[in-house]
Amino acid sequence: MPELAPIPMKFRSPHANDPFPRGWYCVADAHEISDGAMLPVSFLNQQLIVYRTAAGRAQVTDAYCPHLGAHLASSDGCIKDGAITCPFHKWTFDGGEGHCTSIPYAAVPPSRTLGLALHPTREVDGMVMMWHHPQGGAPDFEPYASTALQKDKWILFETRTWESTAPYRDLFENLFDTAHIVQLHGASKMPTMKKMEQQGHGLTVHYAIDPEAEQFPIDTFEVNFTGVTAINQLFAGQGWATNFVISATPVDHERFIQKARLYVKDLGSQAANEMIGKPWLERFAYEVSQDFKVLDYKKHLLKPRLCGGDGPIYQYREYARQYFE
Repeated sequence: MPELAPIPMKFRSPHANDPFPRGWYCVADAHEISDGAMLPVSFLNQQLIVYRTAAGRAQVTDAYCPHLGAHLASSDGCIKDGAITCPFHKWTFDGGEGHCTSIPYAAVPPSRTLGLALHPTREVDGMVMMWHHPQGGAPDFEPYASTALQKDKWILFETRTWESTAPYRDLFENLFDTAHIVQLHGASKMPTMKKMEQQGHGLTVHYAIDPEAEQFPIDTFEVNFTGVTAINQLFAGQGWATNFVISATPVDHERFIQKARLYVKDLGSQAANEMIGKPWLERFAYEVSQDFKVLDYKKHLLKPRLCGGDGPIYQYREYARQYFE
């Protein structure tokens, strides 16, 4: 059989050239950002840099100097004590406020209105998240911050990353397609969605899973959405808990990066943590791989022909619409 290649998104989605949805996007992991260094990244059809201010706060800004467009992280561009110096003409900017503080060859102090294009930034559950609004509007909601991770002791067991060519709208919609859990992933029974609640951060979904269908009987399965750009999946049973912090950030209109961070509630020993973490991670990674073998090539249908048992796909679409409009 010939190898299948995804065709351009304009042939697979009527929304291919729509603006990216309003929301908070993960552009780096917190541990990747250190004092005295700039991290260049490419997301949302933009070149960005991520760094820490003099106060240690994570910050995202456009990568290009407003003077003549040099990339701030190119050549000997640098950040020191929270001050960013452009490699081209050595203009210096306050990394926290964005305004220009020094032009080495100009006698007149620069205007405070001349500065970097800073993006609202939050550091949440190990992620550095940047606000994006198609019309440049200010944040109108905050990202979900896990209450579970703020209690007890958790360890970051492992992180996995995938690059996908799936239609972006279909990624988290996949969580509401309960039939594919059995048909694609081979589960013995489908999970049941007990309740969907609109929240300030987006949506909370409570699931019920038959204990006999799982290797580890699950008492709690809860998913919290940050808009349509990130989710937090909490699983808990008797004496154990895992938490997947998952982000999905478009690079451009053809592909996005999904990153999953598995946190395990500390059981007091490496062996015990691995006994829980390893099978959860392996199962999750296998199922994501199965999903993308289909999602990377699928077409987004405006009016899918659904049937009983498919799950609340249209309910999710109704929720998601507010972030795309």
